[in-house]
Amino acid sequence: MIHLPVLEINGRNIGAFSKTNGSMPVSKSFFRLLVLLAAVAYAAVWTTGYLRGLIEVLALPMLLAAIFARPLPVGRFLLQLGSVLALLQAIAGRGGSTPGVVLLLQFAGLVMFLQLLVVDCLRAAHGVIILSLMIILAVAAMNVNFVFPLVLIPYVLTFYLVLRSLTVLRHQAMAKSPIKLSNRNPLSWHRIAVGTIVSVLIFGFLWLVMFYLIPRTTSFGIASEVSRRKLKGFSDTMRLGEPGLLEDNPAVIMRVKPLEEKTLTPSALRRIGNKLLRGATFAWYNAGRWEKGTKRRWYIDLRQSSGELRLNRGHYSPRDLHQIELVLENLDPPVIFQPDRAINMRFTQPFIAYEDDLSFYFLFRPGTTRRYVASVLLDPLEPEDSPLSEVELDDETSPYLHEKGIPPRVQALARAMVTEEMTVLGRVERVMRFLRSQFEYSLIQKDLAGVDPVEDFLFGSKEGSCEHYVSAMVLILRSMGVPARPVGGYSMGEWNDIGGFYTIRQGHAHAWVEVYFPRSGWVPFDPTPSVMLTGPESDFGRLLQTLWNAYEGYWFSYVYSFDNKAQGLGFRRILEALSENLASLRSYLFSPALWLLIVVIVLFAYFGKNRIARINRPGRWIPDWYFDWADSCSVQRCEWETPAEYHRRLLSLGVIDSELREKLDRLVELVDLTAFSNTSNRSEISAVARELIAELSKSTALNRIHS
Repeated sequence: MIHLPVLEINGRNIGAFSKTNGSMPVSKSFFRLLVLLAAVAYAAVWTTGYLRGLIEVLALPMLLAAIFARPLPVGRFLLQLGSVLALLQAIAGRGGSTPGVVLLLQFAGLVMFLQLLVVDCLRAAHGVIILSLMIILAVAAMNVNFVFPLVLIPYVLTFYLVLRSLTVLRHQAMAKSPIKLSNRNPLSWHRIAVGTIVSVLIFGFLWLVMFYLIPRTTSFGIASEVSRRKLKGFSDTMRLGEPGLLEDNPAVIMRVKPLEEKTLTPSALRRIGNKLLRGATFAWYNAGRWEKGTKRRWYIDLRQSSGELRLNRGHYSPRDLHQIELVLENLDPPVIFQPDRAINMRFTQPFIAYEDDLSFYFLFRPGTTRRYVASVLLDPLEPEDSPLSEVELDDETSPYLHEKGIPPRVQALARAMVTEEMTVLGRVERVMRFLRSQFEYSLIQKDLAGVDPVEDFLFGSKEGSCEHYVSAMVLILRSMGVPARPVGGYSMGEWNDIGGFYTIRQGHAHAWVEVYFPRSGWVPFDPTPSVMLTGPESDFGRLLQTLWNAYEGYWFSYVYSFDNKAQGLGFRRILEALSENLASLRSYLFSPALWLLIVVIVLFAYFGKNRIARINRPGRWIPDWYFDWADSCSVQRCEWETPAEYHRRLLSLGVIDSELREKLDRLVELVDLTAFSNTSNRSEISAVARELIAELSKSTALNRIHS
């Protein structure tokens, strides 16, 4: 009878190791780690642009909880009641316009907050960990904001630290004593760092695979930092000095991407970079406030022209046109920004709207980015000059010729600058030279109570922003009898070599002037002097800026631009490639040459396998007739044995009688003679060897019978 040793644990009941220890209280450091984990999960939700109001409300209680490192002195009733209310709120919001995944985030975020505030044991901490992971996965499924990967890294690191502390607390509960981790422990700091990096890479790979394979919808939207924001400076009014076009904000408004190789030359990119993106125009001026003229709006049905809007009826060669794609953020109002010298624009929407001044708008604010393609001419428009007498007062020019609201000093200045024989272009150039030579650009806004901003700009401070330059030029030209109007829009912004696109930010907002020429129509002029762009002063700052631009470029090229249309196109290309490969495979399978090759290979394998095996055997100097005899013996020859060694083993095992020793020695001589001599009578040697082999085989068979 076998007695197995019994393992005894002194001082502890073995049943303690089977318990979950879920009722063990949490330490202050572990509670703060849970608060940090929840805060990073909320930061991930913040990057989507949704639920920011809710997160702002929850921020203060979480901060207080982290400072005092203790849950609220309430029971489980608050958690249960709050969870039920959060669930009812999510169910009630299903019929609205809020996407379902946002309602899920709202429910999970509220429950995680309530769970966090009543964490008093390890069991309750599990709920916070699981809910935070659910929030991260939901955000990853809906978000393409380039800030999310930067939030993911600290989340994974904090997640590992929480699991590490949770494991230590469980071991302490079982051992009932403090535990100190060594460097070789799987929970050491350097192992956690390696695990964090590997986990981020694996999570990022799986996230990208899911992102590109899950069908894209229009319910999530890009949800970037400026999504669902009011676009400043493009309403029905524009007031000088108010935040709007002057707002120095790095938030991305749109991106412009050349679509053709011919546009990617340095010369073409330079001319594209000089273009202006027209947004809104204004007609009436009153004490620093511009308002639109008539607000009548018409609608265009683009279904009849396959989505194409023709802006210029002239005929141009396709080689002179350059295709650029404009990708706008989800902003209000839904302005269609028009590049200057755009010949046509193509939309995927069936309807758009336009106003008297040829400002275009989308009919509604969609849930995702807005895309359209414009065909533009690179060179600026050269106006055809004409005398002022050719300017006619009609519906197109009259809103931009009236002098109402123009200060008398500005009118007197305009009359002093012009002569009757000056043409329209001569008057424009005269005003441009005046403004650029005697005034300075400045974004500093002064409080001008009761003073007209344009009058102060021309006769007082002599410095101002682009709005002051534009307003002054328009008012002076109107006082000269030239139709002019201010235009609000954007300059082309920064070129990104990595992504191959221009990034237009809120800080690139700009204003310029459109002047009416009787023979050329409305022509843009920019009286604002060139402003030196500033950037990081240190080499390290420039390096960080370059790396950030590169990251943003890759993100825009491969993630930001990936919508349901791009996904469908990618799936179609994959299916086309598979179909082509399958067609090629079928043609190969039914090819006569392929079947002939298969037959030859099969025959060669069948008839030549023994020969190939012998050639590949170690000791290929041994003739084939010896291999045939050795294979027929009951005791097989080892690869490393010579014939003489093999024979000695056969004799020692009694497979062959000792009386046949001489014949075995003669057989060894024949093998050596065949392998190492230059004799030509190999056939005779083979015949003698086969006679000996026959005798040996007969003796071996008789020996087997006697046995």
